[in-house]
Parts: sequence; structure tokens; C-alpha cells
Amino acid sequence: MHKFWQDPARTIFEAAKEVLAQPAYLGLTATIAPAVFSAFLWIPNFSLIGAVFTTPDVALDTKLLLLGSLLGGIATNFDTLAVFSTVAIPLLFGMDIAMIAYYLKRKRVKLPRGEIAAGLGGAASGVVAAGCAACGSFLLVTLLSFFGASGALALLPLGGGELGLLSIALLVLSIFLIARKIVTPVVCEY
Repeated sequence: MHKFWQDPARTIFEAAKEVLAQPAYLGLTATIAPAVFSAFLWIPNFSLIGAVFTTPDVALDTKLLLLGSLLGGIATNFDTLAVFSTVAIPLLFGMDIAMIAYYLKRKRVKLPRGEIAAGLGGAASGVVAAGCAACGSFLLVTLLSFFGASGALALLPLGGGELGLLSIALLVLSIFLIARKIVTPVVCEY
């Protein structure tokens, strides 16, 4: 068995070192992560942002100040687990996208469905679990309300924080699967 199959942390570290050493992929990660982080904090406040940005009497600098203050709300509005998830998910998502792009460009092959599903599952659950159970899981709560189970998140031991941890686990799995392909030497299948 190849050494990169035995130690997942080393596999991820070696692949990340190879991918992020290239400025294009480091830039891709550095662009995606803040964009996803901002979306996590702005989407629950979409109505407020829409109202302020469509009001012509509000100056542009005030509008931009609002966006910045909403980003700063992470320190005051979320518990420790929600802050951890809200920061970790965009970073992992950015790294996952950069590693997938690197692999696809380097190998010029298609990824197996399982790896694409893990990456998309991590990203989708990250969107659902963004922030706290009360405000960030608005998509899941809306979906659950159709089935009369919108209060189910409060029954979970971490009050819905499990969704963020699930998202992180799926993204780490996706990163590991692609990292394993990046660091494993190419061998002939015949």
C-alpha cells in the first residue's frame, strides 16, 4: 500500500504544498474563501442589504460600511462552534476548488462521481450550515418546515452546530480524495 493512503493528514499536506506553491491556485483559494465567507454573513441579511442598496438617499460609503459591519458581526453574533464553522468551511471550500482545478488541469481527466459528490456535498452542506442554527441554517429550516420539522435543529445536542461539522467533514473528505490523486505517482493501469 502506498504511503499516501496510510496517512491522510500527510497526504493533504503534501498535495496542498504542491498546489498552493503555484500562485494561480493560491490566488484561486484566496479569492474563493473570502467570497464564500462574505456570502455566509451577507445572505442571512439579504433583505437589509437590499433595502439599503436600493435606497438612493444612502451614500455609497455608508452602504459599503454596512457590508463591512456585517462581516464584523461574526465576533458578536455567533458562538464558538459557529465561528469555527463559518471560518473553516470557506477556507476548505477554496482549497478544495483549487486542488480540483489543479488536478484537472494537470491530468486533463474527469474525476470519479464519488469525489465530485463529496466536494459538492461539502459545499452544499456548508451553505446550509452557514453561521448559527437560528440564522445561518435558513435554507434547511425552510426545507424542514415543509415537513413540519423546523424545530428539529434545536433538539440536536449542539443546536444545529452538527451541520457545520458535517460540512467540514465532507470538505476534508473531498480534499483528501483529490489530494490522494495529486500526490500518488502516476502508474500504468495495464
